[in-house]
Amino acid sequence: MDHRRLARTSRLIALIGAGGVTCLVLLPIAINAATGGSAPRVLGPYATWLWPSLVLLSAVTVALAVWEPLSAVLVQRRPAHPANRTAALERVERYVRARQDGSLAEQVRLKLGVAPRIGPRLPTRVKAPLVVTGEPGAGKTTLLLELAETLLNRAKGDEGRPVPVLVELGTWRRDEDFGEWLLATLARRYRIGARLGRTWLRDRRLTVLFDGLDDVPEADRAECLAWITALKLPQVVLCCSTDDYLRLPRYDVVHVEPLRRTDVLDLIAACGPRLDGLHEVLAKDPDVWEEVRTPLAFGLLALAYRAGRAEYRGVLDTYLVESAARGPGRAERTLRALRFLARIARRRADLAARHRLPRREVWLDFVGAPAVWRLFRRAGPGALAGAATALCLVLGLEFGLTTGAVAAVGTIGLRQGRFPAPVGDRSRGLRWAATGFVAGAVCVGALSSAGRWLGAQVARWPEYAAFGFVPAVTFLVALGVTRDRYWAVAGALLPAGVMIWTGPSADLLTALGIGLCAGAAVGVFTGGLTELWESLRDLPPAGRGLRSLPVAGLAGVGLAAGLGAAPQWQAIGPVTGLLIGLAVTPVAARPFEPVAELLAKPLALDEFPLRRKAIIQSARDRVLLVDDHRFPHSVVRDHVAECDPVELGATVERRWEGLSPTGSDPTA
Repeated sequence: MDHRRLARTSRLIALIGAGGVTCLVLLPIAINAATGGSAPRVLGPYATWLWPSLVLLSAVTVALAVWEPLSAVLVQRRPAHPANRTAALERVERYVRARQDGSLAEQVRLKLGVAPRIGPRLPTRVKAPLVVTGEPGAGKTTLLLELAETLLNRAKGDEGRPVPVLVELGTWRRDEDFGEWLLATLARRYRIGARLGRTWLRDRRLTVLFDGLDDVPEADRAECLAWITALKLPQVVLCCSTDDYLRLPRYDVVHVEPLRRTDVLDLIAACGPRLDGLHEVLAKDPDVWEEVRTPLAFGLLALAYRAGRAEYRGVLDTYLVESAARGPGRAERTLRALRFLARIARRRADLAARHRLPRREVWLDFVGAPAVWRLFRRAGPGALAGAATALCLVLGLEFGLTTGAVAAVGTIGLRQGRFPAPVGDRSRGLRWAATGFVAGAVCVGALSSAGRWLGAQVARWPEYAAFGFVPAVTFLVALGVTRDRYWAVAGALLPAGVMIWTGPSADLLTALGIGLCAGAAVGVFTGGLTELWESLRDLPPAGRGLRSLPVAGLAGVGLAAGLGAAPQWQAIGPVTGLLIGLAVTPVAARPFEPVAELLAKPLALDEFPLRRKAIIQSARDRVLLVDDHRFPHSVVRDHVAECDPVELGATVERRWEGLSPTGSDPTA
């Protein structure tokens, strides 16, 4: 353990000790003494030292807590401080080792004991931009990681050598300033602040290793290379599979050659009987040699054939089928989820398979028409029907069946949106409708109860406060609906007249609270649903919905009658408050991005189920993903993005039966 780590550990132990004594001992005793109590008898002789000790230990605790972040900020403001370089080397080393340990080549080495040799080694002294070129999967990234490791070891032994940093170009976008993007990438990945990174780039203290020029859109590669040239970076290494590097004014090239047949045969022989199936395939079909030209192709086939004989279906399909068949579970579900994640990763120009969905614009057009139909034709109307039922039930039990019936009839004016989505699986659609009904009933029922409580609290105010409160609320609601002050003032006169006749009754205020809460909830829901519909591509605009909600409302009234509610004909007060509250619905039905994002999530369930972490971990266990949930290569990512999970899933099921103890093939 070096001195820096020892000092950090010592500070942590001291922080735990000082904080524990302060919070668990001194602070409770001080609170007890301040409220009239006394200190424990054993601490009686030291009572006079209580407050000075509390202040001192509190100061020590705060100082220890802010020591490390504050010192990091102060050190970063001094680019020449040696601690900056040491910390940067440690973070780069951790990143490079993580990439190497999680790579496909490392998986092949661990499972088979050998790995394809990729060469030649890259030079460590770079005068002109060094371009590493070769076909996809030839091992360019592996060479880049080996070069980074070599440069790291030399930089740790010589303070005059620059710090190597590995950067993926695929995350750059054309509308971004390349220099600012580079500094932001260094800050995010290696915690090299913008000021420090700018100083090191200017003083030639960084060697930048760019990977993934192929992930930059083809139309943007020329501009990307122009940016790299314009920044005049002192030492640059660039990986690409195309000849775009010819646009550089000057460069040195290292070409990674394909694997030779003798290399592949030597690797198969070194693995012994574990790759006999691969040897037979190569012997029977010489055309397969055209596919096994790169370490990537050999690694994928090696992983596919590691457990025994298998039918050859092409390098990538064989890898998917054999890897997916090495464990229990529904292969189609896993492959479908991987296809969805591969499409997202390809659009974002990276290899990460994240379990959290990005913003809906990235993935919304990947979902199928049946999911759209179930949400907009089943779950959405079901949620509104549940809301109407719950609202009328609460009103019927609270104010009688008359008020509940008025609410049921009033739902006919709700602009719920008509979404002409294509017809889907009606059996699954019924489950979505039932789920939406329950969710809508629970949410609106809970909010109605909350509004009832709030209205009851307002009813306790003095009468003059209620006389002013209700017209003010009515004015604001009417102004939001009409956008006209004249009609807003006219609308505010209605409850004023009712209160002059009946007084500011508790029923009016309670019904107003219920209507406001329920109307706002329904408005936000319909607004988010309409916003989501409009963000879908190639779909017509939403129109006015069907007038079927009163049926659900009357069902709630009937349920209230079954629970003992009776008609209450003198209901002008609660009906007035209810109608004023429900009028807030169109005001709340404005585009609301967070609600649209939330409502979009169920659309991904067909492709990406709720057990997302388990599916991704299962794929990683089967070596369908590597390196902290990343696709092994962009070639694999793009193939998975275009695969047919149904067909491959059926093939996996047949293969799984062959691998079972009762099958004809040997067990896995």
